[in-house]
Amino acid sequence: ADLEDAAQVTGGGRETLVLKATPAHLPLLSALGGQLPGAGQLVLGGEQLLGEAVRRWRQERPDATVVNEYGPTEATVGCMEYRLPPGAEIPAGPVPIGRARAGIRLRVLDTSLRPVPEGVAGELYVAGTGLARGYVRRPALTAERFTADPYGPPGTRMYRTGDLVRLRPDGDLEFVGRTDHQVKIRGHRIELGEVEAALAAHPSVAEAAALALPAPPARQGPADTGDGEPRLRLVGYAVPAAGHRLDGAGIRAALGAQLPAYMVPSAVVVVDALPLTGNGKLDRAALPQPPAQESGEEYTAPRTPTEEAVADLWAALLGVERVGAHDDFFERGGDSLLSLQAVLRMKVAFGLDLSPRDVLSRPTVAALAQLIEERIIAELERAAAEEAGQDRPPSA
Repeated sequence: ADLEDAAQVTGGGRETLVLKATPAHLPLLSALGGQLPGAGQLVLGGEQLLGEAVRRWRQERPDATVVNEYGPTEATVGCMEYRLPPGAEIPAGPVPIGRARAGIRLRVLDTSLRPVPEGVAGELYVAGTGLARGYVRRPALTAERFTADPYGPPGTRMYRTGDLVRLRPDGDLEFVGRTDHQVKIRGHRIELGEVEAALAAHPSVAEAAALALPAPPARQGPADTGDGEPRLRLVGYAVPAAGHRLDGAGIRAALGAQLPAYMVPSAVVVVDALPLTGNGKLDRAALPQPPAQESGEEYTAPRTPTEEAVADLWAALLGVERVGAHDDFFERGGDSLLSLQAVLRMKVAFGLDLSPRDVLSRPTVAALAQLIEERIIAELERAAAEEAGQDRPPSA
């Protein structure tokens, strides 16, 4: 009942089932199982489509054609598409949205309405056949979204979609994200769609989402970034793939190997399913808040002088009363900016060159203290070896 459309199409003497849905419906379709009658076509649209999700579905239906359709309501919906016929290689990450259908003109422009070069993200504008006249009794919104087309015939208009796309070398367009899903965290502009794609590429993740949420108030420092912008934290959401269990810390560590530190979520919330709106799109407003920034385990006091030093440093930095040996830096409210500050303070305390990636890969007090002790021992052994080499008499 949630599927948008299903129809029988007759052609060449045989019937083919055409099923239209959103990418968020793929897990449901996979759970239903069964083959599409005839060759079968699955038309997906409404949200970004990731190759990992299609690949799982197509393993059971190798003869089906998958169509990634793009088009806003203001352009009478479908205005471009990208087809994956049987046997076609399914790309990792975002599936292209393809090329314009007949009668459609597409523009990829910057904020000054100038065309952007190949490979550079720009906002997508749609012109041509099927474009709406505007919004009923909303002249201001119509004027904002429907603008004159400077590249078309006189008097023609184009629709500002709010979608960011980039032109690939093969001539297909690739969806990057929404202009209203661009966020600025710690001075870096982040596309939530890119973070979601990296999360979804994890072999144990079936579906993923990302949000920028206000940073917990317990931290030290101001509530804004100093330029009037609120301090935000990046939060990821992940649905386990069938037969897998997810660990937020492990997923963050895996993302840290492929993404810049500022794009790694400070928390990954594991959920049974992503909430959907009535038309099958992701309902971001219904995503749960991350758990309160408290230790997920029973408190264990630091057991060594190194653990005590690290725990005291973290507690002061995070603005909490105490930090236990098994507490996770990011689950207690840390992020990439605070991990950099932690690294600088630990460099002063221990005389070691650590990196934020060290905190990401060993996010608990006990694990990081062990790494620090290993490096201190290695440094002492290196120094002892150099001293022994200097004391050794020259060979004959």
